Amino acid sequence: MNNSATTRRISKIAIEYNGNDKGTAQRVYQNNLLSQDPEQQFKEMKTVANRNKNVKNWALTGYISPEKSIGDQLSNAELTQLALKALKKIGVTEDNQMVLDIHSSTKQKHIHFIVNRVNTHGVNTIKAHKIGENFGKAVREVCQELNLKTDIEIGKEKKKQMLIALDSCLKTSKNFDELTENMKRLGYRITLSQNEKVGISGMRIVRFEDLNHQTAREYKPGYKLSEITNKLKITDVKQRLQENLERSESFIPKENIQFKKDEQEKSTSVGKQIEELAVELLKPTFTSSPDDELLKRKKRKFR
Repeated sequence: MNNSATTRRISKIAIEYNGNDKGTAQRVYQNNLLSQDPEQQFKEMKTVANRNKNVKNWALTGYISPEKSIGDQLSNAELTQLALKALKKIGVTEDNQMVLDIHSSTKQKHIHFIVNRVNTHGVNTIKAHKIGENFGKAVREVCQELNLKTDIEIGKEKKKQMLIALDSCLKTSKNFDELTENMKRLGYRITLSQNEKVGISGMRIVRFEDLNHQTAREYKPGYKLSEITNKLKITDVKQRLQENLERSESFIPKENIQFKKDEQEKSTSVGKQIEELAVELLKPTFTSSPDDELLKRKKRKFR
């Protein structure tokens, strides 16, 4: 399951966003907050956060986004419990203020959370160091407890299928445009990266069905080629494309060769005919004039 967690200072806008989702967000959990209004909720959280002046980035924010096949099977209550169990593993207690909202406006259901790191007693219960890494571990542990595939297990399966698709397309593609189009037909998007020295220097592959524009700014979907396999580098991809191009250029069917030969012979024959005609037309011609005939008759008379 894709997930993210970070510590920061927030405003009421963060709470408004979580509770909106184009008007379709569903508040599934709220703790230690009296108001239902985002602005008032922010004021309540800030008041509690001020009890510990040492904590600057007092809010923990993030999300959990299950693989679509898993998310479709999870009820909102199950997804909420999954999130709460993961949050508990990184230090969240019943004394922390928090709001959890499920977003369903995109094709992948996911849950957002905002937690006050400072509990109602003024104690910071959540360590900021490596919070994203630690939260990811917590989510995986909960998934295993619930017999759900983890993001790592799902990732391995996706990478394997991507490599199979890429290898298949590299058998026929002659350039990156063809490779991109052939992968698209198989349901994958290729994004190429470039630099001035070597041109195309890398690629990222993602399944179209995994694209989630709701979380696109928070993490890049898909995997880099180096993450998919260590046996195929971008230079190898370029070489295979070049080999396919050279092979296609060197292979000309016999029918085409014979056709070209016949055309050349026809062209040569026509050329010779035109040359002979030109020579014939340029030959000098002589026609005797009437004066020459008269001169001949006079000579006969004087003999």
